[in-house]
Amino acid sequence: MTRYRTLVLLIVTLLVSAVSCNRSKELSVERLANPAAPGSIAPNMTQGPRGQIMLSWLEPTGNSLALRFASSDANGWSAPQTIVAGKNFGKYAEAPAWVLMLPSGPLVAVWAEELPTTEQWAGNYLYTAVSRDRGKTWSQPAIVHSDRTASVEHSFASLVVLDDSHANIVWLDARDNMTRHAYRLMSAVISSSGTIENEETVDDDVCTCCPTALARIPTGLIAAYRDHTSQEIRDIYAVRKESGHWQPTRPLHKDGWHINACPVNGPALASRGNDVAVAWYTGANESGALRVAFSSDGGANFGSPVTVDAANGTHKPMGRPALTLLSSGDALVAWTRLQNGHGELVAARVRSNSETATPSIIAQGGSRGIGYPRIQALKSGALLSWGGAGDTKEISTAVITVR
Repeated sequence: MTRYRTLVLLIVTLLVSAVSCNRSKELSVERLANPAAPGSIAPNMTQGPRGQIMLSWLEPTGNSLALRFASSDANGWSAPQTIVAGKNFGKYAEAPAWVLMLPSGPLVAVWAEELPTTEQWAGNYLYTAVSRDRGKTWSQPAIVHSDRTASVEHSFASLVVLDDSHANIVWLDARDNMTRHAYRLMSAVISSSGTIENEETVDDDVCTCCPTALARIPTGLIAAYRDHTSQEIRDIYAVRKESGHWQPTRPLHKDGWHINACPVNGPALASRGNDVAVAWYTGANESGALRVAFSSDGGANFGSPVTVDAANGTHKPMGRPALTLLSSGDALVAWTRLQNGHGELVAARVRSNSETATPSIIAQGGSRGIGYPRIQALKSGALLSWGGAGDTKEISTAVITVR
């Protein structure tokens, strides 16, 4: 199969040539080919121990879908491989599947499947499988959670490396919804052999359908998510896992967003050593805004948030942020917005001193938006993916150079 010679070594050439044009702009964008077939949906990206980019997606195959992935190497994208096919996958771009490479080499995949039912709400389960031969073969899929209630949702997962041979997963779990009308944020550990351990509740009352975020810090892990109170306040919370234990949760910033519904709009989280950044959308005070906050102590404390984008007339940020940290400590954030009724994907550099560059338009689409962006850092910028949702049933990728 023809390989897509678009990443790693070729990225260097693209970045060098991009610098020579239009020096007045802080970001330079170069579209790249990728191996996802037309009609593919729900892209996601992770980064391997040697900087490889793992791109995963759901691809149409006959009358069903296949969970596929490809990784970058010195020659570009590897040939795409299928993990599982013919499943009743959850097809939501805001809750995509995951493919993660552990430092010791095995791959861990996580995805959601809707359950067959005659009831109005089917519910779903989260499954995991592992590969020890770089994706050629996969273990028998296992259910991540102990709860087996058929009409209950288990979704909106985030996955990150815990150590050389384990990954940590967090997800939203509705096992209590019928009895006390609440969702949990839960956590478990997946080993390189596929066993699932240490299932525990991190927060017993969270927003029901907002994406979660998870990152490594020197002392362990940090998670960000949208919380929920009995007064219907849905602000972003952060929580750290240290010495194998989740610490008390706390608000990252008290926006005070009161909304009697789930906005399906979670935070993005990135870390580089003790530097941590979080991006999120809030609709507090009936005015939409996208904000970014920084921490220099592994997420123990965050500074006052920077408002990166705010509603103004027909200009309306939609949120759905993606975020990575640059070697400078600044953040590169991508998000979606509506401009005169049309969707835009934009990106901007946000400095920890509260300065924000003018956003660069990455792509434009219809009123339903252009999907949820995903981003991973490169040496001189980042790789961005989007699409596969809304008006854009195609997955796009681009290199963003930051000057």
